[in-house]
Amino acid sequence: MKGGKLVHRTVSPEQAAILENAIANHRKAKKLMQDWEQETERLLDAQAPRKP
Repeated sequence: MKGGKLVHRTVSPEQAAILENAIANHRKAKKLMQDWEQETERLLDAQAPRKP
């Protein structure tokens, strides 16, 4: 994205490998953050259940 618009670029095979690795790492980090959020919420609910 550049200026709020999707931009397409041609990259070399070496750059593609780096980008694939970066994308995989981003997905792993995002999943870890979601798991952390869920676990934190679970722990908070266990200590003080939500009121209906």
